[in-house]
Amino acid sequence: MKNLALYSLLAIGISFASCQSNTKKETAKAETKVACTNDCSKCEKSAESKLTTQNVENAGIYYFHGDRKCKTCKAVGEKAKEIAEKMNAKFFDINLDEEGNEALAKEFQASGSSLFIKHTKSGEIENLTNFAFRTAINDTKAYVEKLESTLKADM
Repeated sequence: MKNLALYSLLAIGISFASCQSNTKKETAKAETKVACTNDCSKCEKSAESKLTTQNVENAGIYYFHGDRKCKTCKAVGEKAKEIAEKMNAKFFDINLDEEGNEALAKEFQASGSSLFIKHTKSGEIENLTNFAFRTAINDTKAYVEKLESTLKADM
């Protein structure tokens, strides 16, 4: 029984470590949120945060990640890239472990695996990280529909 508990903790630790970025930069004070397990519109709206920037020429989908990606991280990035190509939107794949990406990470307040949409018209940055990681594998249809509708509304 003790071995089972030890192996379970070890597996959880390895899973958690595989999603974490090995960035060398200091991260800003991070806000910790627990993703809702219910599929209600209230939860989705509270999980999404919005930032504003004046530069709209680089509008598109921004996928931030580290060198190592778990299954969910890969699914979020792959589906986002497919949707960007389908919708003729720009897709930015940013590895936080590579030098030179610090300014982008700071602009988007990204300190780990994250997904953002920078809107064409307003320059607003919409954080879809919680929604994306909650649905990319478990409810792919909802994930795809959300990204497509968000991009369509911006065109």
